[in-house]
Amino acid sequence: MADEADIANAYITNAIEAALGSRQRKASPAKVITKECKGCGEEIPLARRQLGFSFCISCAEESERRKSLFVDY
Repeated sequence: MADEADIANAYITNAIEAALGSRQRKASPAKVITKECKGCGEEIPLARRQLGFSFCISCAEESERRKSLFVDY
């Protein structure tokens, strides 16, 4: 017969497994990797695509530059 500690451990294990399972189901689906930059339409280098970027280096730099203009506001 299980004592209180065994029952508590089983409850905790079930709660953790349920939480992890819920988290995995809620995880966003894999990103669709596009070959074309969302900004200019040019092809994104393979290494950048593999890292999940959707903008080419030039467009990413321009976006960062624009964001930096409004940092102090």
